[in-house]
Amino acid sequence: METKIKSIESYSGDNICLVRITDGDGAQGWGMTAPFAANISALVLHQIAAGTAFASHNSPDVNDFTDVADEVIRRNYKYLGTFLARAAAGIDTALWDLEAKKKGVSAAVLAGKKSGRDYIDLYASSMKRDLPVREEADRLREIQDKFGYRAIKLHPGIPVGRDRDFWDGRTEDMVRAMIETARPGTEIYVDVNGNYSVEKAIETARFLHDCGVKFFEEPCPYWKTEETKAVRDACEKIGIPVAGGEQDYIDTVWENMIERRVMDICQPDLLYLGGFSRSLRVAKLAASKNLPVTPHTSNRSPIFIMGLHYMAHIDNPYPFLECGIEEDLWATECYTPQIIIKDGRAAVPDGPGWGFEPDEDFLAKAHYQISRND
Repeated sequence: METKIKSIESYSGDNICLVRITDGDGAQGWGMTAPFAANISALVLHQIAAGTAFASHNSPDVNDFTDVADEVIRRNYKYLGTFLARAAAGIDTALWDLEAKKKGVSAAVLAGKKSGRDYIDLYASSMKRDLPVREEADRLREIQDKFGYRAIKLHPGIPVGRDRDFWDGRTEDMVRAMIETARPGTEIYVDVNGNYSVEKAIETARFLHDCGVKFFEEPCPYWKTEETKAVRDACEKIGIPVAGGEQDYIDTVWENMIERRVMDICQPDLLYLGGFSRSLRVAKLAASKNLPVTPHTSNRSPIFIMGLHYMAHIDNPYPFLECGIEEDLWATECYTPQIIIKDGRAAVPDGPGWGFEPDEDFLAKAHYQISRND
């Protein structure tokens, strides 16, 4: 790295941990670890990841700032796990903001923004799994009319629920009701969060295909790669694409899934995976196999902003980016300004860096920690 990292600071609440990096020139950048259990991510950030980030500028394995997250994960191999990747994401995304601001460009432009990618089309992603069917369908239609979404994702069933629904028939009734209630021509997606066995997933896939659902997400528990592969192969014959990958953070797992086409649509989570840099590599690998990519951005915390920058650059984007529709204050009260959604799309921020700044009230209330590179 050209300039030494001088300090890494974190501001954590229950669900959000914002990260600020300051370099030797006094330049600063903001990023974030993956949402949820933010206090644990902050602990790992300072006790394990920060020291590696400080040392990485002297490593022959590090060409520039985009290699730092890899170095954090490689050197701390004894601690490999989701919280190490979450912490690495905080460092990586703060470095992207810092470097883009130093050059006076957006993160998308720094990455290599494609011409014409000034706006990104969005799909409305419901996080409600147990609302009465009619209430949920009407709620989603109202949101669709307000913001203009042309695609909607449902989350029926119980996550990793061993083939169970909240009540018998809810998934089927929910899909039918949404198709009847949505605007004509709306694309419907279904995500069951790893709920199904192979047999149940294939049975459900036939129903979804007959209803015109456009993709079937995470049919089996994500760690059961062979089961997802079996479902995907069956779905190819049925005629419905399988999407997945949001939980995966290990390089070789991604390489294997893409090489063997375990899914048809790749959905890396930019922060679960270890940051923007590592997620760009997944997108490049997926594009080499002609697999479309759309990241997991299911809430409107700053990860949603990062998703807009990501979709503005990658080579083979899916037509829509996920946009969480729930009014979760924990996700939106930590930063400004909020992204404006109109006609089912959002503009890619064009100011320096990511295009957001932390909310001062959030910072004042958050748990503060700092690691210094003395």
